[in-house]
Amino acid sequence: MKNYLILALFLIVSCSPTIRNFDNYQKQFLPKSSFLPNKEALENKAPKIVVFPLDENDNQIAIQATLGSTIANNIENIIAKNRLGEIVDRKAGQKLQKEIALAEMNRSGIYKGPIIADYAVSGAISNAAFTSQYKDGYVYIDPRNGQFITVPPKYYYTSNVVGNLKIYELPSLSVVEAIEFSNEESRSENVRQDGGLSVGAIQIGGKKQDGASRDDNLVRKSSGNAIENIEVNLKNFFAKKGYILEKRIDGKKSIFKINLGSLDGIKQGDKFEVITLIESQNPITQENEIERQLIAQGFVSDKIDLKSSWIIIENSEKSDKIRLGDIVKIKYEKKFFDKIKKFFFSLF
Repeated sequence: MKNYLILALFLIVSCSPTIRNFDNYQKQFLPKSSFLPNKEALENKAPKIVVFPLDENDNQIAIQATLGSTIANNIENIIAKNRLGEIVDRKAGQKLQKEIALAEMNRSGIYKGPIIADYAVSGAISNAAFTSQYKDGYVYIDPRNGQFITVPPKYYYTSNVVGNLKIYELPSLSVVEAIEFSNEESRSENVRQDGGLSVGAIQIGGKKQDGASRDDNLVRKSSGNAIENIEVNLKNFFAKKGYILEKRIDGKKSIFKINLGSLDGIKQGDKFEVITLIESQNPITQENEIERQLIAQGFVSDKIDLKSSWIIIENSEKSDKIRLGDIVKIKYEKKFFDKIKKFFFSLF
């Protein structure tokens, strides 16, 4: 089994997008976009993000496990790990936190205090539950060898966490993204006895110890995996935006340089979208409008510097549509390989 997994791991890694014979590629003239980015846009400054503890809604399970601050910390870790933004100390945003709460109650508002961040992340835990269930032990005969198999009595524990996140744009306090999360985790343990005699699944005398009345670690695990499940949503919202800088060709093969690099969290194999801006006229108002149009998709290659990288277009026929200054945005996906990798390393 391990050999097959190792082979799968090797095949996936070996298929990572790679530019071979890079020196053979020659610089190509690249027509300009009608909407070139300015100097400030090209600097790719990371947004400032403040993450507040989630409202625990007087749920005792959530309060005991400190889920509000635990989930906030999990979100901060995702932002920091993927270099999606600059984390702002939440203590500096106490006034902002109160105004977000008021805006939620009034369904509108605007923040008039000091602008400490570009975005604020808040939310609420709608449910956090912990249940314990006792199941008797039993004995059965294995039909393969006729041996008696003893299954001891067990306690089964389950935790369920449900909630939502809201991303606010500052200073307008507009909700620009809402994300729901939920997850369930479980574990079991054998029932322990005080005294008496154990014969297989039968206990003679003694006293059965009670199961756990709470398990904060299991509750936190459930919330942590719930946030992990929506990590791709957070990454896509805060994904950095870059721009096409250069085109090179080698025969029919084309590669493009962008102003996103390892300092921006870019990695080989990251998927991206190339978006161009076009001007069109509204048929009703007759006013000119700017539209975003997806023109190509592809992957980041192995050629990555600190502030730039080279990308490979998925469909080479669409390369001719790309212009200097077109927008490049990483498109994160929950990869099947991540599940394989987790399972693979769990075997060791």
